[in-house]
Amino acid sequence: MHTAETKPTPTELHFEPSVLETYYAPDAADRTVEGVVELMTGLRESMQAVRSDWRTAAMGDRQLLEQLAAPHVERINVSRRKDHPEEPDIAVSKISENFLLGLAEPDWEGQMPRDTSEEELRRWEDFKNEHPDVADNLEDWYMYHAKLHELRNDTGLMERFDEEYRGEQMAATRAAAEFLRAQDRKDEISGRMASLRAKAVKMGRPLTAGERRKITAWQKQLSEVDDNIDIPANSSKEKLLEEITRLQVREWKRQLDGGLLMTEQMQTIIDETLPAITRGEPTLFVGETGGAKTAMAEYMVQTYFGVNPEFISAYGDVNSYQLMGKQELREENGASVSEFVPGPIIRAMEQGTPLILDEINAMPPELLKRLNKIMQLRPGDRFTVQEDSGKVVEVQPGFCIIATANEKSKRYKGVDDLSVEFQNRFGANINRVRYPDYDKGYDEYPRENAQLAMATVATQRGELPPDIDEGEFENFVRAARLSQQIFSGINGEGYNQFIDTEKMVDNRPGLEETVLAPRTMVDILHKVTGSYGTVSLKRACQTFLDGIKNPNDRQVMHHILEYHDLLPEEMLGDERI
Repeated sequence: MHTAETKPTPTELHFEPSVLETYYAPDAADRTVEGVVELMTGLRESMQAVRSDWRTAAMGDRQLLEQLAAPHVERINVSRRKDHPEEPDIAVSKISENFLLGLAEPDWEGQMPRDTSEEELRRWEDFKNEHPDVADNLEDWYMYHAKLHELRNDTGLMERFDEEYRGEQMAATRAAAEFLRAQDRKDEISGRMASLRAKAVKMGRPLTAGERRKITAWQKQLSEVDDNIDIPANSSKEKLLEEITRLQVREWKRQLDGGLLMTEQMQTIIDETLPAITRGEPTLFVGETGGAKTAMAEYMVQTYFGVNPEFISAYGDVNSYQLMGKQELREENGASVSEFVPGPIIRAMEQGTPLILDEINAMPPELLKRLNKIMQLRPGDRFTVQEDSGKVVEVQPGFCIIATANEKSKRYKGVDDLSVEFQNRFGANINRVRYPDYDKGYDEYPRENAQLAMATVATQRGELPPDIDEGEFENFVRAARLSQQIFSGINGEGYNQFIDTEKMVDNRPGLEETVLAPRTMVDILHKVTGSYGTVSLKRACQTFLDGIKNPNDRQVMHHILEYHDLLPEEMLGDERI
């Protein structure tokens, strides 16, 4: 096989009709079962590299993406005009960049040479020259594709391949590849549903009956994908599980890097609340601290609306001017001119952008009263801005309010109960976001906490980093879940040994202020993985313990960490409070 530095170009080969076939003909090493597996791996990796490199190069060039996507958008509009002639066309300028990337990406396989004629080879060279950022990987991909195409005609090799591929290692590889294809299929179906919902949001309307039927059909397909995975009957269960687990971890890591680990609880809440949000109705997420309420709100806005939300944190000295805007003086031709600078609420109304009110029950009561009217607004309504001399603003499609709130408890200082009147503004759209594994007993494995922890630390191959001990990692996951259950008041059988029954919080024993919440777990694990081996998990847990100021919490957390062997030896037995 020629290297990338020495392989001849089609020009040097003078485009002889048989040369391309000869150049890409499989060699002796390729004509083995192992060779076929290697070619298949190379085919997949090179195609992934082409797509990744192209997206990296194209990202940020809005003008280019709109130009490339315009023909596809026009075809979409032509189709929509047939089914919904009353609706306006989708403007390419309004489409989010992420969606544009999908529309604008070239049809790489469709550009492959169809034969070895000089005309086809020249066209292929010209196409690669148009995409210099992916040319090398694209050429490699074509090579793998051409070799595998020819090897399929080798009946004897294919028979040996089928026979040996069902051995332990090969069977696991095949099943893992099948699982990966299933994941891709699920991503594709989920993407279709997200795009359809996002389109309705962009147009400022609810889903049509036809669109709802499509989503129902896609949801059925989604549930059937895993059932269609072909797993060889004689494959090794251990090896198969190992390969599939690695792929699952990579998917969890991709989700967390994208802003939210999609646990069953999160997916359920999103499915239940998204229709209301797209209609412009206010939604409230209530839960304990660090449980990903805000992360879910931001993820929903960015994924289904394709924009970054306007954001208001209720903690601190927030006031009406910070919410609505205020008059400011500026110089104009030597004179001072008063100009209204809109705040996040007015910007969200005018631009048709979702507004996130974070920790809303920490907001002063007088501001909550001001929000009562705003909570009732829907796209198309008009709102009078007192701070802007009574100017009237029309609420644009896409505006909605997503609020988060901590549970009412003595543990959250500055947090008050929301009035019944204010809660009624959310109607049925109040959703409780609980800690992972909230419905699991003490003896059950905390699977969702484990998913979060693995997604945080996993290598690109989907494996635990070598500098994290597997036993300590498992203990950390269990300790985190235990603290979450105690903090949220789930003190059933098996938990009592960790609880200080003399200290009551909200009329129950438990932790007052401290918890290894999902957000805290991620912070601790990032400290370990980002230290290049200089901070062990036990040392990071000790640092966390040292930072606990509440004496009762420090004693309980010390007991939990010590019980799970998560403290350095010098800290064992030390229950200083």
